[in-house]
Amino acid sequence: MNVQPEIPELTDEQIDRMYRTITTTITRDDSVRRGKRRKVALVAASAVAVLGLGGYFVTAVEPSGSDSAGDSSAVQESAPDDAGADADGGAGAGTSDLREEVAPEDTPAPESGPREIITTTYGSVEVDDAPTSADALSGWVVSAGGRVENRSEYSSGDSTRVSLRLRVPASRASDATARLRDLGTLSDLSIESTDVTAQGRDLDARIAALQASVARLQQFVADAPTTAALLAAEETLAQRQGELESLQAERRGLSDQVAMATYELELSEPQKADEPDASGFLGGLTSGWNGLVATFDGAVTVVGVLLPWAVVLALLGGAYVVGRRVVRR
Repeated sequence: MNVQPEIPELTDEQIDRMYRTITTTITRDDSVRRGKRRKVALVAASAVAVLGLGGYFVTAVEPSGSDSAGDSSAVQESAPDDAGADADGGAGAGTSDLREEVAPEDTPAPESGPREIITTTYGSVEVDDAPTSADALSGWVVSAGGRVENRSEYSSGDSTRVSLRLRVPASRASDATARLRDLGTLSDLSIESTDVTAQGRDLDARIAALQASVARLQQFVADAPTTAALLAAEETLAQRQGELESLQAERRGLSDQVAMATYELELSEPQKADEPDASGFLGGLTSGWNGLVATFDGAVTVVGVLLPWAVVLALLGGAYVVGRRVVRR
């Protein structure tokens, strides 16, 4: 008589512990998380194997009675298969999702593609009218699909200097440089190029891994059997979503730097040269005339300063004279 072994059912407490183990594992670093997930997978596989071996052992030690040796052998051979099927059917409902959850993450393969280059140009241009030239250059940049990020104007005497920070589409960078040469005298120009291809691909890989992790956690939240497991999963999900949004923002900034070349420019006006001193007769005449004018200006200034005092003194003197005459009478 063949007796089927009884396979122990997984309790809610055991399932809850298994879910908590997984949520704790997910919160760790990616590399540590992958190693821990392998360990949990091995533990789950060992548990299933132990269940199967337990069924086999129960069947093997059961008294055979009137069973023939052939029947006993058949029971021993079929018991492990039946135990494995029961374990998969009963405990598998609670562990199949967990096995998916603890499966190692697939690392995205490096993608080949164009290089990502950040271009920054520094230049100084001497123009006849700095504000007007800055307006014309800014208008061209906007029409080309770029933007003006900063503009500052400085005045010193009769000259004006304008500082510009422009963002130009990388495909129009050569046109922008040619525009600078046409604008005036390009006295200084330097171009810096930084290759950020590796940084961009690293960000893409990390974003893809986090997106996969978020998707798994969302499914995990939907299937959480207990409130404790649900709360733990939601907390981890919020952390992963925050990390994902941060990386996506960093990637957008890097992509913008690659797509839009930066121009740091200074537009200045030429300094007016001092007129040379005249010499000879004309030089002497000019110097004498200038001296006369300066003397006259000085004399007029002195008269202007003394005139109010003279009026006051005249009034005081007139009052004094009138007073003496009155006293004599």
